[in-house]
Amino acid sequence: MGILTISRELGSGGDIIAKKVAQELGWALLDNDGFADAAQSYGYVRAELEQVDERKPGLIDRFFRDRQLVYLDIMRAIVYESALKNNFVIMGRGSHILLEGIEGVFRARIVAPREYRQRTLVKNEGITPSMAEQFIRHNDDERMAYTRHFFDVRWGEPSHFDIILNTGLFSEDMSVRLLVNILKSEKFSQSEPSESQRLQNLTFAQKIKATIMTDERIDASGIVVECLGPGELFLHGRVNSDEEKELAESIAREYTGVVELSSELVVMPPIEGWYPV
Repeated sequence: MGILTISRELGSGGDIIAKKVAQELGWALLDNDGFADAAQSYGYVRAELEQVDERKPGLIDRFFRDRQLVYLDIMRAIVYESALKNNFVIMGRGSHILLEGIEGVFRARIVAPREYRQRTLVKNEGITPSMAEQFIRHNDDERMAYTRHFFDVRWGEPSHFDIILNTGLFSEDMSVRLLVNILKSEKFSQSEPSESQRLQNLTFAQKIKATIMTDERIDASGIVVECLGPGELFLHGRVNSDEEKELAESIAREYTGVVELSSELVVMPPIEGWYPV
């Protein structure tokens, strides 16, 4: 029983490796399509996801920035909920950071030399080498800025991974076999991350935070939701008005499974020109 997170460079073959590992182990795969399907339950459609998914934050478009914050909370909820179910391969979305320290989680990163990545894109996408280089630069820039801004870590930082595989040295099939053997080992076959109270609390709190964030009547960017124990919820942080405070507390209180709610939300009217991130 376990969870595999896969972070990958564009053109490294990470997508193929993730799919093959999931097939070999009989695990579920949370990829682009899986995220899009799961996000629908929070009111997001694929077109909206494509605008904000793993992209660097805008500096001018406030609407875009706000939608990114909502998306980020939805993404966190989806990652936690998938990990709670066990036997999942999760691709990207900062899952290696979100699930750091959770029992039974193995975090892999797939990289490749620049030339290898270019050749892969030329072959798979039918584009020129110069176009492939432009795609690689743009994708790397977007993911680097996204990871730094929303997780405050450097994209690809080795200390956040349990293994880094270079497909310029290890073929995709070799990488798949290596990961499958690791995840079949006793360390992971006997672990039960779904029983982790920490993960259960994170999942419960994040699903409620995502629900609050999707309510357009509330600027929930300053709200923090914590689950202190089974059914025990704690809200703190800032909101813009008494109406927002009451609405956020009402949404949390009425959420299925909440038994006790305590709140220390502070009303603080917004300052013109100030953004939460």
